[in-house]
Order: sequence, then structure tokens, then C-alpha cells
Amino acid sequence: MKITGILLSLLVILSILPSIGLTFAESTISIETSQSVYEYGDHLVMIIKVSDIIEDDIRIYITDPAERKSLLLQQPISQEYTEFPSKFPFDSAVWKPGTYVLDACYRQGFCSSVQFTIEDTGKIALPFWIKDLAHMWITEPLVTDKDFARAIEYLIERGIIKIPYTEPGGETISSIPEWVKNNAQWWIEGKISDTEFTLALQYLVKTGIITVNSSKA
Repeated sequence: MKITGILLSLLVILSILPSIGLTFAESTISIETSQSVYEYGDHLVMIIKVSDIIEDDIRIYITDPAERKSLLLQQPISQEYTEFPSKFPFDSAVWKPGTYVLDACYRQGFCSSVQFTIEDTGKIALPFWIKDLAHMWITEPLVTDKDFARAIEYLIERGIIKIPYTEPGGETISSIPEWVKNNAQWWIEGKISDTEFTLALQYLVKTGIITVNSSKA
């Protein structure tokens, strides 16, 4: 009888071992960033690691320095290690200096978080939409010099392009010189940096081609 009881106990234990294993082998997720500190012009790279693949999207939320939380990315996961590089670099038009928090959630109740900081080191990084506008300005007659000048003025007035204000000198020119379009084309192709292209924009301000409200600049 004792042997029978022992055997029955062993059978019970063996039958519940798989469920015990599942309890302890819970899914895990982690999120990291390629850097802990970024400056304008850098690209964010998020690194996601999961212990298993399920039929569910990963959701990445971002909390900004003002503690506003929003959904940054939602995408299916097909492997245990995945990198999500941002298409566009950080720029001051969208990203303010400070500490951001990323929360990655893969399945209900399984989340991981990481922090990164953006520092304003004075490096110039122009918003990506300016390149799109510059391309249209070069290739499409519907986008005029005035349209492009208005966009640049907008960035200068809001401090996205930091150009010290100077009184316009000489006669105001009614059109932007052709060499500025050449510079813009080199900038679009990545042959010159945002900072180098900004030097051309500074010239436009100094000569009065683009006027800037000194109270805003």
C-alpha cells in the first residue's frame, strides 16, 4: 500500500511539473538605446530583446520631459533581437532637451523601460521637411523663392536655425541667387552638413533676401 501511495504521489508531481515550468519560464522583454545621451543630428536606435515570439505587436511608448506620454511605435516582432533605427535625426523643432522615457510592451503585463537624454550642444540639425521643401524648390516651379524664404524665416524666428540677427545691408534682392540652390542640392545629397548649409542661409539674412523679426530671432 505504501508503495502504491508513493507511486501515485510521483504521478501527481510529474503531471504538474510542466505547468510549474511554464509559471517560472515567463516571457521577458528588454529595451535599450544605442546611446544614453544624444545631441541634435544623432539618430535614435532602439534595441528590443524578447524571450519568445508571439502573434502580437510590440508597442513602444515615449514620455517627454514634460511627462506627456504617447505611442511612438507599433510593429510586429519576428525575431528575438530587433533594432529599430529612426529614419530622421533629432532636431530642435520636434525634440526638446531633457530626459525621455521609452516603455516597450510586448504582451499584456510584460513591459520594459529605458531612459535617454537629449542635450543641446549647439549643433545644428535642420528638420527633415526642409529638405523635402528644398528639393521641390529646386525641381518644381510651383515652389518659389518666396516660399522657401518664408520657411527659412520661420526656422530662424523660432531659434531652430540659430543665426545672430544683423541689420540687412545693401539693397534687398528680389530672388535667391542660383548658387544657393546649388548648395541646397549638395545639402540634400549629403555632400555638405546642416551647419555648412546654414552659412548660406546666414548670408541671405545679412543681405536682406530673407528678413527676420529681431524680436523673435
